[in-house]
Amino acid sequence: MPKETFFNLNDEKRNKIFKVALKEFAVNDYNSASINHIVKVAGISKGSMYQYFDNKKDLYLYLLDQAGEKKLNFISENISKTKKDFFVMLKTMHLEGARFDLTHPKYSKLILNAMNESLIDELGNIGVELKKRSDQYFEDYIIEAQKNGKLRSDIDSQFLSFLVSRISMSLLDYVTEQYDFSYRELIENNINKMPIPDQELEDILDEFIAVLKEGLEIRQK
Repeated sequence: MPKETFFNLNDEKRNKIFKVALKEFAVNDYNSASINHIVKVAGISKGSMYQYFDNKKDLYLYLLDQAGEKKLNFISENISKTKKDFFVMLKTMHLEGARFDLTHPKYSKLILNAMNESLIDELGNIGVELKKRSDQYFEDYIIEAQKNGKLRSDIDSQFLSFLVSRISMSLLDYVTEQYDFSYRELIENNINKMPIPDQELEDILDEFIAVLKEGLEIRQK
């Protein structure tokens, strides 16, 4: 985590360092991201950077923590406004998550990069750990729905959470392929608005939820 000296910087300087570092780790994997490039673009010395963060890993984990918190808060604020029906809530979770990803591409790409990192001595198996957190996030809702008789209970909750979590990670791959754009394009062109019609994104998620509902919903006899 950052040292106190980072938080003592004025807002303009602190935000500039954050934004430059965020972009660097969003467009590169961990090993390829360059502290030298960050300090050059941010207009600070390398020595100053190490007055704010212990090392590259410290900076990276701070950015990742901020990105995860920002996305989770974005989704949670909208989930709280939905009905408690499991599939309605599941659609909202995915819809708001996708909206966040497409309007905050630097944060989103950083998280995706981290999930796809291979084993690195400095970071450990961070990709696996992040995917497990995502699985657990969904499992809490799945267990509750099973207890309330809203979801089939004959399927293991861990398996269901794994399935839903990993499919959700691939949904935006489908969207970017279908609409022929990439996160890198959004980042490089500084695009922070929806690159596809919101209704079309919602239609895709309706189809996704319909498939899940067909296999998981309890049938009334």
